[in-house]
Amino acid sequence: MNKTLVSYYLKKLSAYLAIKTDMVNHRAVIKEVATGVDRSWIYYSMLMFASLIALLGLLTNSIAVVIGAMLISPLMGPIISSGLAFTIGDISLARRAFKTIAISVAVTIVACTIVSFISPLKEPTAEILTRVRPNIFDLLVAVLSGTVGAIALCTKRNYLITSTGVAIATAVIPPLSVTGYGLGTGQLTLAMGGFLLFFTNFVAIVLTSDLVFFTLGFRTSHLETVQYSPRKRLMIIAGLLTLISIPLAYTLVADLTKVKEKKRIERVLKLNLNKELTSRMTSYDYQQHDEKILIRASVNTVKFIDKPSELKMEKELTDAFKRPVDVRLEQIIVASGEVDKQPSALSLLAGSTSTIPRTDSSAQIKGKVEQMIMNVQRELTEALTPFPVSDTQLTFASGNESILVSTTLKRDYPVEDDEKLLLTRQLERSLDLPVALTVKTVPLLPPLLFDSTGALTPVSTATLALIKELPGGSRAFRFVLESSTRKNDRRLETVKHHLIEGQEVPERSIVIRSAHSATESPGVTLRIVRR
Repeated sequence: MNKTLVSYYLKKLSAYLAIKTDMVNHRAVIKEVATGVDRSWIYYSMLMFASLIALLGLLTNSIAVVIGAMLISPLMGPIISSGLAFTIGDISLARRAFKTIAISVAVTIVACTIVSFISPLKEPTAEILTRVRPNIFDLLVAVLSGTVGAIALCTKRNYLITSTGVAIATAVIPPLSVTGYGLGTGQLTLAMGGFLLFFTNFVAIVLTSDLVFFTLGFRTSHLETVQYSPRKRLMIIAGLLTLISIPLAYTLVADLTKVKEKKRIERVLKLNLNKELTSRMTSYDYQQHDEKILIRASVNTVKFIDKPSELKMEKELTDAFKRPVDVRLEQIIVASGEVDKQPSALSLLAGSTSTIPRTDSSAQIKGKVEQMIMNVQRELTEALTPFPVSDTQLTFASGNESILVSTTLKRDYPVEDDEKLLLTRQLERSLDLPVALTVKTVPLLPPLLFDSTGALTPVSTATLALIKELPGGSRAFRFVLESSTRKNDRRLETVKHHLIEGQEVPERSIVIRSAHSATESPGVTLRIVRR
């Protein structure tokens, strides 16, 4: 394509934009935005109710309720208005728009924090966890939605329908509700992730709407009075845009880095695991653990992959990432020549089908079962930490393709249905087989013991150190101290003092229940339950 043709198309585009710009009533749009940016109590009431509805939808894992909250959220209005204020250089309008946005964000977060604090539902659901880490696709949605919202505001074509769709697409309210949930439950990581997603969407909408308004001919000449010189306005606007663009740039860099890491991991795994007629990788995932990268890969193989091969992959990845890498293989033995076909759990372990002859000895079958149990135990331990998991068993029922998994969890409150569902899905991804999970709960801590002076023994003190590892912090739990006799009242106070001073447990979170039995107990018991 030569320069003449490029110049021709640019002129055609410029002429087309000039026609569309003439169709926009710039002063009417600016007047409407300026008069609507200062919100009333009705706006803040709708905003608060929308945020609470979104929070309830997140806590109950109901996407329909979350969508309903997006429909009634009015927050998109002042966000689009701030984009227009940047374009025309109206510092006063920008100040009022940002003031409305700041108050809206504060009202939303405070309301959701209070409700989350008093709510009995504390466990993060799948809907919450999907809104704590913005990615490149969230940015693209926000960019496109900001463009559509600005065009709809200028042209007034299907504006009510379009603005509703934009509110649903960008979803600025649910991330703020997640922020309030994280603060209310003491899970600061979730709170920061939710706020970063909101702020990323906010920045993308402001920048793209600013570009659309400029393209459609909005300029400083549309203002009746100009309070600041062009240079000063440019410096203020450029400074603000630079400041709010920092999270956007951080997210972009982080996502690009993650994509690059994923491709490098996949390349190394396939190079080492995809061997014709021998083995084939079926899936993998990876997680960051402090300074170490943990990689799990599922592979179909005709024979077990030896430890030196795993170490070779770990070394290649460690050299590539310049930090320790732990590779864990979940190996499924298949018949030679059928690498891509996974046998069922029963045919694999019992050799009971006619298509795959039994070639394994009883010792080999036992070893495979033990390896599966170890994998399941590790998955459950990592998911339920710091609560210990023990006595994990696998049962292969005749005529049933599901693996029956039973385990014992040391925890003083039961496993809810949502949590059990998440654990089941995680095990199914790990084993690549249907799973039926049963979790039995037993007391987390043994009775606390005391020495001759009435102080806690070193063993009991070490046991209580687990409190600092509780998910969400100690504020998310109640600590119930119990004794079978009034003679232990002094010991109860000793434990209470240790919890407050040594474990930083709020005093209002401690409940003492002293029995009136005549029998003497060698210690007291402590139960840790969710609020």
